[in-house]
Amino acid sequence: MFLAPLAAQHAALAAELTRTNFDAVLVDSMFTGTIPLLLSGRHRPPVLVFGVGPLTLSSTDCPPFGIGWQPRRERDYTTMNRFVRHVLFRTEQSRLDALLRAHDLPTAPVYLLDWPALADRLLQLTVPAFEYPRRDLPPSLVFTGPIPGPVCADRGLPPWWNSLHGPQRIVHVTQGTWDNDDFDQLLRPALSALGDRSDVLIVVSTGGSPAALGQIPANARICDFVPYSRLLPYVDVMITNGGYGGVQQALGHGIPLIVAGETADKPEVAARVAYTGAGINLGARPRPAAVAAAVDRVLRDNSFSEAAGRIAREMAQRSPFETIAEVLDDIVRSPAASVREVSPDNGISIGQRGGSA
Repeated sequence: MFLAPLAAQHAALAAELTRTNFDAVLVDSMFTGTIPLLLSGRHRPPVLVFGVGPLTLSSTDCPPFGIGWQPRRERDYTTMNRFVRHVLFRTEQSRLDALLRAHDLPTAPVYLLDWPALADRLLQLTVPAFEYPRRDLPPSLVFTGPIPGPVCADRGLPPWWNSLHGPQRIVHVTQGTWDNDDFDQLLRPALSALGDRSDVLIVVSTGGSPAALGQIPANARICDFVPYSRLLPYVDVMITNGGYGGVQQALGHGIPLIVAGETADKPEVAARVAYTGAGINLGARPRPAAVAAAVDRVLRDNSFSEAAGRIAREMAQRSPFETIAEVLDDIVRSPAASVREVSPDNGISIGQRGGSA
């Protein structure tokens, strides 16, 4: 996902930059086509990277990204990170170097997943409370808070909408918008665990054809999509496969989570949910009994909703659009805002001149 599109992404970006003068380039953290631009040494607009998933940067305070391990206090993870880069991911790192050589550039000065630290700013779309504490974050990093979802009108709401006003606890179940075709991962186990319970109402969004779910319990409400701006104020617990955006939206409403994900960044999201105390990490493909026990525990133990509420309050103090606008204004006024000294072993020191974000 990271390396295959690099050459095509860079070609498209380079072609666009020749069309006119741009004040800045904004990309997400998957857009590796920016790496050749950042390493070229040529005049360029400032580059800002949006962290649309958990922070991938290597740290002495955290295990390597991707394995879903929570950090332990007072442990130094430098050696483990070095092993991942030079042994486990040696092939991928060599492939990145080959792609850079094809652009007449030297080998990568950083580990593949650390490339956003090369940008002028890294705008992480969350709050510090939902990231692991790290003493070595680059000063180019700005926590903006999550981007709020659109506010939707009443039209288009499903016909069962008024049932949300009843006395039952609302449990929302979703496999998100990506890797959501196999309903046996989470949707069916959740329906089996909670079906026909009189104390809960299950709201399932499938992201696809609801008919594929098969038989539906009487206490379940099914749709392919539901606007979170309307649904989440009613939800007591959210069961999810760990999509970063959906989890951020739930936490913004102070909703405790039960997470069961197995692909992409989902194990990392699940680990952060558990680390913050805002929910339970069930691991991949939980059995119905595990889902039922987790729901009962979250509804019974107020510590989960209290932890989610703390994160919600921190998110409420952020103004992401204003923060992004301020960063853009600052960096456009100071186009030479950053000077980087990059060591060949993930050591990145970022010195700023001019205004700071």
